[in-house]
Amino acid sequence: MKKETYLKVITLLLVTVSPLFAQESTQLKGTISAPYLEEASVHIINSTQKTGTVNSGSGSFQILVRENDELLFSSIQYKNVTVLITPEIIKKGVLDVVLVEDLNVLDEVNISNINLSGNINTDIAQIPIVRDMPVNIKFGDIKNMRFESDINDPQSAPLNLALGQRPGLPGADILGLIGLIFSPILPDSKPAEIKLDLNKYKNNSDIIAQLRELFDEKFFTETLAIKKDFIDEFIYYANDNGLGLILVKRQNKLALVEFLIEQSKIYNLEKLD
Repeated sequence: MKKETYLKVITLLLVTVSPLFAQESTQLKGTISAPYLEEASVHIINSTQKTGTVNSGSGSFQILVRENDELLFSSIQYKNVTVLITPEIIKKGVLDVVLVEDLNVLDEVNISNINLSGNINTDIAQIPIVRDMPVNIKFGDIKNMRFESDINDPQSAPLNLALGQRPGLPGADILGLIGLIFSPILPDSKPAEIKLDLNKYKNNSDIIAQLRELFDEKFFTETLAIKKDFIDEFIYYANDNGLGLILVKRQNKLALVEFLIEQSKIYNLEKLD
């Protein structure tokens, strides 16, 4: 009786333990082949056993596997590959895997709306100028206004002098800038004006002093494209063509800037000739 009991126990143990031995993990060696592999890391993940490893610089790897395990080869630079571990792979003990680059093609970008020639005089001449703007604008409608005098951050965007952006005028404050920008469109009974004595500004040296005070050197050299050594000569030229009258008329500074831009285009063309 005891003998029969022992035999049953031994038989039961054999039946239970045999599958465990059959499912013992095997060390699988392998090699990955892929372009630029020496600069990349590929993750080899046993999805079934939740274990993993990475390849060496030469592309070799080792990982424990069992039959019917799934190996996932994953990398940012390559397309993912999944391999099912078969009895043949376990018997061979070696697995070679080839990975293909995962190329991302960017969408085409259309920049046809940018038509700058690179010539500042030509590009300024093509900038549309709105002369008649609606007068029903209220300061309550103007939100998030930003002025150059508020910007002290060296990381801020550079000025675009070709479009008329430049450092503030000497002595100008926020209210003065608002008057400068919106005087043609706001129904203000007292717009920003330049009131000068015509007799005083018959002298070219007085005109030069006034414009040098109103505008910095970059305005002439970058916005008007006047060479530094010819700034005074350009002011003489503009004065001969009515600059003094522009100054003494009840005009705002935008009108003066527009006049100087028009004169600079003619002056620069004559200089080329």
